[in-house]
Amino acid sequence: MRTLRSLKMQLYKMFVSPIPMVCVLMIFALCCVTNVYSDPESGKGYSVATMLLSGDIAQFVADNQVVRENVVRSAMSSWLIMFAPVICVLPFVKSVSSEKSSLKRFEMHRCGKGVFAVTRLLAGMLTSAVILCVGYGLFIALSFGLFPSAAEMDENIVRAALHGMSFAGFYFSRLAGALIMGAVCALPAYIISIFSNNKYMMTCIPFMLLHFYNIFIGRLSKSISAEGKKRLQLFSFSGIFKAFESSEELYVFIAVIMLAVVSAIIAIAVLHRRCDCCE
Repeated sequence: MRTLRSLKMQLYKMFVSPIPMVCVLMIFALCCVTNVYSDPESGKGYSVATMLLSGDIAQFVADNQVVRENVVRSAMSSWLIMFAPVICVLPFVKSVSSEKSSLKRFEMHRCGKGVFAVTRLLAGMLTSAVILCVGYGLFIALSFGLFPSAAEMDENIVRAALHGMSFAGFYFSRLAGALIMGAVCALPAYIISIFSNNKYMMTCIPFMLLHFYNIFIGRLSKSISAEGKKRLQLFSFSGIFKAFESSEELYVFIAVIMLAVVSAIIAIAVLHRRCDCCE
């Protein structure tokens, strides 16, 4: 009971401000300005915003055979993957950085340091996951109104767009992948919050760490075999979606659960060793 009460309090503090809605709109905007189609002849990239501003988007889509599934897949790349770790954790960062010391001590005394650490972790992961999933879901909804489905094209386009999945499975995998990716984005900020309540450290350090991590995975994959590269890419942010496409999502779930458990163990250990409530 006290665990649920503490989790409810943590979620309330993160969702009570308009920041989560602003973050959702920022995710949606990033999807709209990310290049989702490249002209094979000129190499010029087009985002959904560019297509809308070009004039007759229906004619553009018909001339270039742009399909909804490819647009949805391409939107979850580049700018979105780079800035999602910052945008998704803003409600968590605001909640932690603006928290009064007396309230924090009271919550720890009422529910226990272990419960406090676990519920804050769960609230941060849930908030971040919902923000990314809803923002990406809004973009998918927009794509339904602008682009035709691959089902309306020939069989080759269907195979290239769905990678062997059903249409329902494709959209489920995209939203589930966004949910998991959002949850993972919260973990570095949570670890930093254990040692510091500085909002700039909680925002910038995880951003740099995750950015360098993706660069490291990309460069390491160039020096190994094709089979090893395929396995290694599952550990990148975009690999979350590739795992669903190759029916290896179980490895992603196990990895995320392990990361969350390790984060919770670190937080509980630090809280029990310190007497200042990590302020």
